[in-house]
Amino acid sequence: MKNKTLLKYHSWFGLIAGLFLLLMGLSGSILVFHEQLDSWFFRDQLQQKFSGTQQLDLAVENVQKVYPGWDTRLKQFDAGEVLVFDLRNQKKRRYVFVDPDTGKIQKEINANTHFTSWLLKLHYSLHAGAIGRILVLLFGIIFFLSLFSGIILYQKSILKTLSFRVRLNRNNSRNFYSSLHRYVGVWSLFLNLVLVSTGIVLAYTVAKAGLNPLPAPSGPEVEISLARSLEELKEDFPDFTPTYIRLPLNKDADITVFGKFSGDAFFYSEFYNYIKLDYRNAKISSVKKVADASFSNKLASTVMPLHYAEFGGLAMKILYCLIGLSGPFLSVSGFIIWQKRKRKGR
Repeated sequence: MKNKTLLKYHSWFGLIAGLFLLLMGLSGSILVFHEQLDSWFFRDQLQQKFSGTQQLDLAVENVQKVYPGWDTRLKQFDAGEVLVFDLRNQKKRRYVFVDPDTGKIQKEINANTHFTSWLLKLHYSLHAGAIGRILVLLFGIIFFLSLFSGIILYQKSILKTLSFRVRLNRNNSRNFYSSLHRYVGVWSLFLNLVLVSTGIVLAYTVAKAGLNPLPAPSGPEVEISLARSLEELKEDFPDFTPTYIRLPLNKDADITVFGKFSGDAFFYSEFYNYIKLDYRNAKISSVKKVADASFSNKLASTVMPLHYAEFGGLAMKILYCLIGLSGPFLSVSGFIIWQKRKRKGR
């Protein structure tokens, strides 16, 4: 009786999360390849070659003149490649490509209509604002409960399934779906737990931010030479590689240079290492190194890399893609199995 009740809840949890998982699984499986997709979408800009003499300060000046006060971020600033800015102002968002040789803006794109940005918004909010963000969080919790109840339900057969001692029963459709459901569920269990656990943490953060939106940015013009400051950082911190720069949001904020320190674990997020600079005099105001942070901070820094497969190369991304598709399959097949058992019992 206990197992029947648990199976009933497990099946309903799975079905309720089914449609949600279909959206999350499909969108997440595509978003794993967002870097490759963006490289293809922006190939005309990204494949250009330049002299390597970078006019970074002139580029920042030109962008801030066209978009005064915006939350300005620099995503790509490697020598010999186009400069890529990510600009945000409340609900507005732009991608701006700048010629590094001249500092002139080449192309501007509305990021809200760009495919991967649109898909990401679907993934974390269903395009439904604060309500959508809360729904994503709730359905993530439901999927976690479905996985947890499945572990309890099939705990005795998990090791047998992992060692291929449970055969695929082809006697009838119910037995076949049951054994297939078990194999897919067990073999994808660990990564699904990683995805849903990290997803719940991210969804909570996003939902909380949606309920407490930040005021409109009022970024001041940068008064220092950003290019010279980056050169000085190389000398002062030779083990630090800058990967992302965020200009000050307001007159009381700093320039934040995110990046990686040599020796960092592969699962640490680059956004938990940073060096902050005063935009008026280039003095370093603070340095944060995730390797020296508290355990809770280190744990928090693993959430994004683990959820978006930001390690392991293409093979890991393909694996994450397949695991992302397993969620909808488990939800639908689990409910079908329960319904067939229920009819047989009657």
